[in-house]
Amino acid sequence: MMKTIFSFLFGLLIATAAVAQQPAAGTIRIDHAASHSMVPGAKVGDGYLVITNSGSEPDKLVAASSDRARTVQLHQMTMANGIMTMRELKGGLAIPAGQTVTLAPSYHLMFQDVAKPFKQGETIRALLSFEKAGTITVDFAVGKIAGPLDDVGGAAKTMDHGGMDHGAMSMPAMEGMDMEMDMSGPPPEEAIPTTLKTMFERPDKPLTILPVVVENDWAIAGWQQDGRGGRALLKKGHHGWSVFLCSGDGIKEAAALEKAGLSVDDAKALAADLAEAESKLDPKVLALFASFEGTVMMAGGAGDGGQGGHEGHGQ
Repeated sequence: MMKTIFSFLFGLLIATAAVAQQPAAGTIRIDHAASHSMVPGAKVGDGYLVITNSGSEPDKLVAASSDRARTVQLHQMTMANGIMTMRELKGGLAIPAGQTVTLAPSYHLMFQDVAKPFKQGETIRALLSFEKAGTITVDFAVGKIAGPLDDVGGAAKTMDHGGMDHGAMSMPAMEGMDMEMDMSGPPPEEAIPTTLKTMFERPDKPLTILPVVVENDWAIAGWQQDGRGGRALLKKGHHGWSVFLCSGDGIKEAAALEKAGLSVDDAKALAADLAEAESKLDPKVLALFASFEGTVMMAGGAGDGGQGGHEGHGQ
């Protein structure tokens, strides 16, 4: 039954928890600061953390910055009538006195216009500005592309932003919905568009799927909907095709596909087939595909594809 799009959210594959980081005043403590590694070409990274206010007065996270990004924004996810929306939280995030606030799954930091994609194993330094506690230096431990959260509130969902542009993106969410597609019947070039339309299309938001290229157990489908667009990487498992991740230009090149878990041969062949198919498209369509910045792992993305497909991601 159709429920919601992305049963995906919020699993940083972070095997290590950052040491608590505190300002001199000691009223605000930062724990478990973590981020995803990013696929080549991604421009937006994410950040999650746990903030504890041990003081007797409320405080507020009002701004953030980092020398690894042009800007750092605080984003909020909301659900209304089955539609998931992610937007910048411009008023800041309140940290009540004596309470702990976890930036997952409802909130997260977005590192915008990242020149050098985050790599697994490194740390990303950022400055968090609080209304009362002042500026705190925080080091985000960069983990793998997807998987369970370590200790960030125990909110074990699955997602990689690797740099998704959330600006005004709204999609119906599919909480708990099986993302696998029936392999019987038409070939994947026909079955994939039909099934994606069944899952994601709405009467007021028609979905266009073009092109679809397939190489062995992998496929890439371009999509357009409501003035937006992107590319979906799909993998064939035991029960059919499943959406592995959604991205934009981040999965155009063979090197990026290898990072996602494809073999060298499959990555090269799929990238070549995609380039040939897209060479026949209107440049305006290609611009829509490119407008989706970063990578969003879908539910089950580390399933049939295998977590091993992501080992060494970003290295």
